[in-house]
Amino acid sequence: MLQIALPILFIIFGIFLKKTNNPGFRSSKKFAIMFIILGISTLVARFITLYLKSK
Repeated sequence: MLQIALPILFIIFGIFLKKTNNPGFRSSKKFAIMFIILGISTLVARFITLYLKSK
């Protein structure tokens, strides 16, 4: 469950960083794309491993 929930949290946090206007997060906006890509790639890899284990 953690292997699926954590990438979803990365994606949500990346979207939050991209959309926020808070001045405290202004220096972290460049990491938004990295968190989104990391979350998507980890989620896809997890689904691939689940599919391969089921065969």
